[in-house]
Amino acid sequence: MDFIKVPIGWLLDWIYRFTENFGGYGVALIVFTLVIKLILLPLSLKQQKSMTKMQKLQPQLAKLQEKYKNDQNLLGQETMKLYKKYGVSPMGGCLPLIIQLPILFALYRVIYEPLTYMCHMSGDEIKALAESLKFDMSGAMAQIQLAQKAGEINFDFLGLNLADKPGFAAWWTLIIPVLAAVTTYLSSKITQWINNNKNPKTEAEEKKPVRILSPEQKPANNNANSAESMTKSMSVVMPIFTLWITYTLPMAMGLYWIVSNVLSMAQTFLLNGYYAKKFEGELEVAEDAKRAKQERLHGRKK
Repeated sequence: MDFIKVPIGWLLDWIYRFTENFGGYGVALIVFTLVIKLILLPLSLKQQKSMTKMQKLQPQLAKLQEKYKNDQNLLGQETMKLYKKYGVSPMGGCLPLIIQLPILFALYRVIYEPLTYMCHMSGDEIKALAESLKFDMSGAMAQIQLAQKAGEINFDFLGLNLADKPGFAAWWTLIIPVLAAVTTYLSSKITQWINNNKNPKTEAEEKKPVRILSPEQKPANNNANSAESMTKSMSVVMPIFTLWITYTLPMAMGLYWIVSNVLSMAQTFLLNGYYAKKFEGELEVAEDAKRAKQERLHGRKK
């Protein structure tokens, strides 16, 4: 993955040179995260637009589920027609996440090997530096520790050494994995709240009891309930996974995770409000056109 790691290393190093005298590595990571978010903004806009449209189309999807509750194939066809009509891509929200994973893995290696990717040293230069300082290069954290000992990079940030892993020996360092887990939980809950933000009429319709005429017949919203249960489960599993992974990695990785989550939450709030109003206008225009067409047809019949 050098084609990703090398540019990330150069970018992080370039930012670090500007922030070295006021915050050092920690501020560089924060600015780096913001730059990555700006680079991915076009994809994030597409993701948020698709997510907002999906939310606003819930009442129409509920009607389709009720209408075609006994024919899942036809329900799928009509659902895809509705998505196509309003330009909704059910998988549109996955692309930014898929793209961010290689960046996350590459950043992991850049953080572990700062002399290679930020200081642009060759293997021989790193070996010579270690020998001059009589430093043992065994262990996964060797490059970070050597970079700090040689004074190549200042890892101090708000009293924390971002080159170290959190631990109970220094209990205050646990704030990094805890904040990473909390922001991951809040981010998932905000997304869940936006997706489930339905109008009172729709909620009332969903609470109506469903008459099952035969053992084979299933409620129309069975799939929706399964998806909702999975989302709720992930909102618990992901924070726990985040807590564990950021506890086992240098605090620099945890800081990136926290800042990325905070920026994602702010972006979701801002873009959801904008696209919600815009798409509501589109739906109103479509409804007005539909009513006008029905009135014309009714007039012709008379």
